[in-house]
Amino acid sequence: MNKEQQVYILSPVRKVTPEQSAIITAHVEKVKRDGDRVFNPIENAPQLDPTGYNIVMTELAALDQAAKDGGRVDILWNLGGTPSEGSRVDVGMALSLGLQLRLVHVFNLDNPTGPQKCFSLISGWGKEIVKEALEKIQKSGQVVIDWDIEMVNEEQEWQRIKLGLALGCLAQNPNLKIQLGELRGEDPPDKKSYPKVIREIEKRQDN
Repeated sequence: MNKEQQVYILSPVRKVTPEQSAIITAHVEKVKRDGDRVFNPIENAPQLDPTGYNIVMTELAALDQAAKDGGRVDILWNLGGTPSEGSRVDVGMALSLGLQLRLVHVFNLDNPTGPQKCFSLISGWGKEIVKEALEKIQKSGQVVIDWDIEMVNEEQEWQRIKLGLALGCLAQNPNLKIQLGELRGEDPPDKKSYPKVIREIEKRQDN
C-alpha cells in the first residue's frame, strides 16, 4: 500500500469564477479519493488574517510537511485575469523545498495577462537561475527583498518568486534573516500585503 502523501493545491484564491471553482473542487476531491491528504489554501489557510503573515506561515508549514512526506504540489494556474502574487510566492517556496510541481490545469490559456516568468519555471525552464538564487541566499545567511507594489513586469514578478525561495530556505534554516529593502509604491495600511508579511518576519526575528 502506498504511503499517504500531502498534496498542496496551488490554485487561484481570489476572484475565482464559478467555472474555475468547479474545476478546482473536482481536482481536490479526486486527490482525496486517491487516498492523499490535501492542503487547500482556500479552505486550510486563515484567509481573513489582516496582514497576511499567518496565511504565509501556514502555507509554508504545509509545503514543508509535503516535502518531508515526499508529497507534491498540484498546480491549477491562471494565465489570465489579475496576476496572482501569492501563486508566485508559493511556487518559490515549493522550488526552494525541492517539491515536485505537477501542472494539472491552465485557466485562460488563450488569453494570458501580465508577466509569466513563473509559469515558465513551472514548465521546467530556469532551473539554473533558481539554483543560483538559492545558493546565494543559503551562503549569505540573509536576504533583502526589494518590492514594487505593482507587478507588471518580470523583474517585479521575480521579487515574489525570490521571497518564496527565501521563505523555503527559512523553513530549513530558522536563523536566516529576511529583510524588506526598497519599497516602491503605496502599501495601503488596511490591506494584507507581502511587505507587511516581511516586516512581521523582521520584527519576530529581532525579538
